[in-house]
Amino acid sequence: IYSESDLTRLKMPDDARALELFEDLNQRFFDFTDSLPSPLNSLARERSTFLGSHDAGEFQGVPDLNPVLASTPWLFWESFKELQDEDFLNIAEAGTMFVLASILLDHLVDGQAEPPEEVSLLHQAFYSHGITTYRAVFPSDSHFWEHFNRLARDHVAGLAKELETQRSSEDIDLQSLQKMAFGKVSPIITTMAALVEAQGPHSLLEPIETSLKHIAVASQMLDDIGDWQHDIGVGHRTYYLSHVAAKVGRGEGDGLIDEIQEAIDAEWADVKYLKLVIQWLDDSAHAVQGLACPGWLEYVEGYRQLSDEHLTTAIARHLVRKLGPLIDKSPPE
Repeated sequence: IYSESDLTRLKMPDDARALELFEDLNQRFFDFTDSLPSPLNSLARERSTFLGSHDAGEFQGVPDLNPVLASTPWLFWESFKELQDEDFLNIAEAGTMFVLASILLDHLVDGQAEPPEEVSLLHQAFYSHGITTYRAVFPSDSHFWEHFNRLARDHVAGLAKELETQRSSEDIDLQSLQKMAFGKVSPIITTMAALVEAQGPHSLLEPIETSLKHIAVASQMLDDIGDWQHDIGVGHRTYYLSHVAAKVGRGEGDGLIDEIQEAIDAEWADVKYLKLVIQWLDDSAHAVQGLACPGWLEYVEGYRQLSDEHLTTAIARHLVRKLGPLIDKSPPE
C-alpha cells in the first residue's frame, strides 16, 4: 500500500553526481542558516518552523521537505543534468531559499507562524538570499526575470485570494481554488524557469509549469477532502467544504460535522471529488509526456496511487453503509 509518507521522500536519480549535488545543497542551506543571527539560526533548525506546529524535533534540511518543494531539479534531473555543477547548485539553492520564504509567508498569512516576529525576519532572510543567489546566475537583462516577476505576482495574488476567501461568506469556486493553488506553486515554478533559462530549450517550461499547476490543485483538493473535519474545527474555508456544506444548516460543533457527513454520504461527494483529483493528476502526467523526467512521473504516479487508495476506501465505506442494513435483515439460512 502506498502511503503519504512515501511522497515525502525523494527517490534520488541513479547517478552519483546527483546525490553529491543534493548533499552539497543541504550543506549550503546549513551554512546559510548557521550564519544568521540569534534567534533566527535556532528557528531555522526547528522542523515546526517549516512543517507545522505538529512536527517537533530538529529540521534536517532539504531532505525533510516534500520533494516537490525544493528537490524539483532532481525530479527533473535528466532534463537539466548537463548544467555545470555551480550553475545547477546556485539555481537549486536560490530556489530552495525562495520556496522556504514562501512557506513562511504562507504560515504568516494563515496566522500559524510562531512567533510571528521571528518568522517574519527569517522569511526576509531567505527571500533576500534567494534573490541574491539568482542574481549570481542571471544578469539583470536575462529573460528569467520576466518569469520571476510574473510568478511573483501569481504568488501574491494566490495568497491574497486565500485571505479574501477566509473573510468572505461566499462559496469558493473552482477558479478561486486554482488561483490559490497556482499561487502556492509559483515559487517552485520559478526554480524550473531558472533551470530552463540556464540550459534550455525554452519550450520545456510550458509543459513543466502546466504539470506543476495540475498537481498543485490536485494535492490541495486531496488535503481538503481528508482534512475537512479539522478545517471545520479551526474555521478554515475550502472549496470542498463550500460545496458539500452548501445544503446543510448552520449548526455548530458536532452537530455541524454530522450534518456535513450526511451531505457527503448522500451524494458520495468524497468519491466525486477524489475522481476529480485523479483527473488532475492524469493531466499533470500527460502535460510532460515526451520529456525526460522519470523521477517526476514516478512522483505524480505516487500521488495517483494514494488517491486511488482513498477512492477505493471511500467507495467501500459507502457500499457498507448502503448494503449493511440489507445484509442485517436477510433471513438466516
